[in-house]
Amino acid sequence: MSDHLALGDADADARWVGVRRHQALLAIMGMGLVGYWVIGPRTAPAQVVVGVVLLGSAVPGPDGATWAQHLVYVARFASRSRWRTVRVEPDGDAVVVCSPLVVRVYGHALEHHGRLDLSGSDVVLARSLAAFADALAASPRRHFSLHVRTGSTGARTLLSTADAHAPEGWRRDDELIGDVVGSGMGGALWLMERWEYLRAPHELVQVLRVRDFTTAPAGAALLGRLQGASDHLTLAVHLDIVPRARAQRRVERAVHQHRSDGALTRAGGFRHTSRSERVSVRLAQREALVASGRSLARLGVYVLVRAPTLVELRERVARVVARANEGGLRCERGSGRQADWFCAQLPGGAHW
Repeated sequence: MSDHLALGDADADARWVGVRRHQALLAIMGMGLVGYWVIGPRTAPAQVVVGVVLLGSAVPGPDGATWAQHLVYVARFASRSRWRTVRVEPDGDAVVVCSPLVVRVYGHALEHHGRLDLSGSDVVLARSLAAFADALAASPRRHFSLHVRTGSTGARTLLSTADAHAPEGWRRDDELIGDVVGSGMGGALWLMERWEYLRAPHELVQVLRVRDFTTAPAGAALLGRLQGASDHLTLAVHLDIVPRARAQRRVERAVHQHRSDGALTRAGGFRHTSRSERVSVRLAQREALVASGRSLARLGVYVLVRAPTLVELRERVARVVARANEGGLRCERGSGRQADWFCAQLPGGAHW
């Protein structure tokens, strides 16, 4: 966690010289087939067709995912059940069940009155959560999440942790887990998955994922605009803390890989861009912060938009996406992945 390092492009996908691995493999195989057909005897027209298809599948689509990834999403969506059940069971603490995964969590409600930003409590809260994350780097259970659910009665904030400890200012409240999930404590939430949304018993839900933070203004509240975009949404921020030894190796490896990729691209005649320079500075800062004892976290931000009808759901989703773009954030709509993303954003991080 850092007060100085700005967020950037998502680095969840492994890359070779700035290109996702499957893109590089598809492009190499496609060019190899087409090249062999050009210089070879040309006795197999299907060879060049396959090569062109492989090259086309490596091209990114409108949301950044390649067409090969979209084919995988379609295949998974077509092969799995349309029904998903989520339960929150009381057992001394709370157990969140999103079949087939089960996770035990502890809920904590935020204790505050009025607006945190007017009293300066938001800064104190952020610092306490950063210290909490730093301490988790040496703990065997290192996942926690923040959930803000807004509705007609106002907003409620949940801190979900892997054990009973929480920073100062949070009150133990396992019942809030059921409220945030939507099933209630001891109840079950049945969901029917569609391509772009989920159908719950009394409403429709679409899950968005924030992927790109590169143009977000420095020093601004990253999710402030999203919270005001609708009165019927839930923000879920998940942090998975990397163990200290692994974090040190990971940041050192990332710096080495970026410098090696830079040397390779310059040797190929490509210039050193400003974007590459910015990435280099970010990686160096991250390495220094981890070496000084700060924690390294995997971050996931999900937005659940709720509405009673499909027309209203689409209007609210469009409003949320527009507000996100105004704040320098880019949202993915998760077509074909709605059930998986819903389970990923649940308290406890069972799908992490």
